[in-house]
Amino acid sequence: MTTDGSKQLKSHAIPPGELLVQKFTESRAPELDSLYSTIASRLNNDFRSQRNKRRRTTGFDNRASKTRFRKKQKVGILNQTKSNESLEKSANKAPPRHIRRKKELNKNLESGFCVSGDGTKRLRTHVWHAKRFTMIKHWGFHLPLGLRGRGKGSRALLKWLENGTIIHDASYYSAVQLQGSQDSILSILSRVMSPFPSTDTEDVLSGGVYASSMLHHAGAIDSRTIAPVIYMWRPIQQPTDAETECDRTNELRRLWIWIHTAALTEGYNALKSACESQGKVNEDFASVRCISLEGQFGTLEVMGSKASQLLQKILHPVSSMSENMSEKSSCLRKCSLMGAVEEHAPCSGISSFTVHDPRALTNENTEFDSSYTDLWDAEKGLCCPVEESVVCMEKHHQRLLSFCLPDKNSADIDASTGIHSSRVCPIILIRRNKLMDSVTRWTIILPLSWVKAFWVPLVSIGARAIGLRERSWVACEARIPNFPSEFPECDSYTSLTEAEAATMDKEAALRPASVKTFNVPVPPPWNCVRFAFKMNPAKSKTIQTCSNESDAVAEPALPDDHIVVARSSRTLSGFLNTINGDRLPLFLHFCDKNTCLSKIIKDEKVLDHDLNMDSFLGNRCRKVCFVRVTLRAFNEGAIEDGAVVCAPRLADIKLWISGSNNKGELQVPPSSVATYFAKQDSGKWEFRVPEDPAAVESNRWPIGFITSGFVQGSKKPSAGGLCDAVLLARLRHEQWSSVSLKRRKKEIYVLTRNLRSTAYRLALATIVLEHQQEDFDYV
Repeated sequence: MTTDGSKQLKSHAIPPGELLVQKFTESRAPELDSLYSTIASRLNNDFRSQRNKRRRTTGFDNRASKTRFRKKQKVGILNQTKSNESLEKSANKAPPRHIRRKKELNKNLESGFCVSGDGTKRLRTHVWHAKRFTMIKHWGFHLPLGLRGRGKGSRALLKWLENGTIIHDASYYSAVQLQGSQDSILSILSRVMSPFPSTDTEDVLSGGVYASSMLHHAGAIDSRTIAPVIYMWRPIQQPTDAETECDRTNELRRLWIWIHTAALTEGYNALKSACESQGKVNEDFASVRCISLEGQFGTLEVMGSKASQLLQKILHPVSSMSENMSEKSSCLRKCSLMGAVEEHAPCSGISSFTVHDPRALTNENTEFDSSYTDLWDAEKGLCCPVEESVVCMEKHHQRLLSFCLPDKNSADIDASTGIHSSRVCPIILIRRNKLMDSVTRWTIILPLSWVKAFWVPLVSIGARAIGLRERSWVACEARIPNFPSEFPECDSYTSLTEAEAATMDKEAALRPASVKTFNVPVPPPWNCVRFAFKMNPAKSKTIQTCSNESDAVAEPALPDDHIVVARSSRTLSGFLNTINGDRLPLFLHFCDKNTCLSKIIKDEKVLDHDLNMDSFLGNRCRKVCFVRVTLRAFNEGAIEDGAVVCAPRLADIKLWISGSNNKGELQVPPSSVATYFAKQDSGKWEFRVPEDPAAVESNRWPIGFITSGFVQGSKKPSAGGLCDAVLLARLRHEQWSSVSLKRRKKEIYVLTRNLRSTAYRLALATIVLEHQQEDFDYV
């Protein structure tokens, strides 16, 4: 008799909601006993592993010494021959290197970096990065360069930046603390920072907004720049009715100056000497303490279109640290809780929070000591996070409870927690300027011991980690300079390029002669732009620029110390005033809210036709001032890092705009490419003026160099470079004079040539300071 299968399936019993393991095993006890008796009869009650079926890990080692050692150890001769001294030595013998290294890398000290054998510091995320990234030694740190491979992946990175979130461990940035009265600190900052004060001084002094500036040595005129920095004040306490304005001014305040590790030593020494000299010279000002906070804090950079949503998932505030609860900080706290961070958080805003441990499964109200919840009081000591092993035990205990299984070791979890560990962490959340229209940038400042506790959860919920190489791609895509590779006025740039040149020379020495290529200048010879002062770009006629005839024949090379880069409109205006260049078409004084550059270029009176550019250049034979420009290709071509920017002739521009096929004429002879720059015996590079008639005809005089080339995969590729300000004004004057008002462009036509290429490419250069007052933002 047949039965219906569908009816049998419907008649199955529903499994119980709870399963008692003890009753289940008792009911199956006879089956287990019968199974055990069957196996025991087959093995003759010998449950030892059979020797012929064991896999020996040292079976491949056939050395005689190992064999003799095993035989002696088996017979017992080795133990008999050992003396008491040898036993003591073996007991005092250090453990193997891999054990010592593992123990050292797993340490999570309250402050300070873990140091390798050669003195190189390691980040707290070093083990995580070393398993996935190519590591390099830079500035005394083991830093992640990028994902393993051939250095590609920029296209995928840019997609992730536009549609996701990327993070970078920037804990190699350190802070220098100035502590003293407000007037004394402001007096020091006015001597070592240029320009100072900031435009939003009141907001900066209140501690709600950070400011950026350039740090340089004090007491020297036109002193060499140290590095770009950001500084922030400790928020002012809520004033009482009894306090007067004078009391608040004389109150001890704290200021943090964040400096890149490449310039930390130089910057700290400059600030310390400025504090010491102020106490000796000005007795009216109280002394200011200068303290280095290196190894106290970690910094995590979070960037991307979904960076705000990611921070909402991982940051669960306990309370706000600001006592005055300004509108910006309270709004930021509500946004982090309500899920609207990006819409309401102010740019350059600073907010302090105490957040739960992101590794915790639940975010319940946790009792914590309020004396350890402010990063500004780091000198009192900050609690370390709960150890990873304890967190894993808690997660395991909760999983067992979810299966209704008791955990015998649950009572030992609380006992294993350290006395000085905490489950809440004080952080400072900084909203940086936007990289692009929809891409936000945040910086999380937290205790150094908490970096790994935040890093792993950030990666787990979808953030992509990047290294130094990917970070430079992001900076180039956002048209923001990257320190120190785009700051030639700093000593950090010189040391970095010298290290790169040494690496390139070492790699070139290993190549056979048949594969070797000619060397390119690293760093670029910035002083070669002075040769363009003698040449009119519109003609091939040499002009006189110096009052002394001997200077026009052979001018000495400009020392690197005289390189000046204008990072603000105030600095560039001051330089133009010293050379009487007020009438140059640079339009820095027009950059305000009521006017725009597109309206200015249509004014007939803007261009001064009586301005004699040739005679004007004679006032500046010894000094060069660079400005940062962004370049985009006119029609075709890719601009590489280190490419030379040249001044075009009017015929060159017409040739490219007309779309003629005779662009092959704009090429350097192949025989002159390798000799375009020559390396001196001192190791520095110089520009060789061509003497061959063909090379002279095709030569275009350099006016600057590219510091960051195109990023592959970018929808709107752009390159960053530094060009001489007066030569750019000279090119604009000539190009605007040759066309009508309707055909004028805000950009300036220039030529670019990659150092290993023979072809010139037309590009459009935009001066950054014509669109913003300051250019201090950096990555």
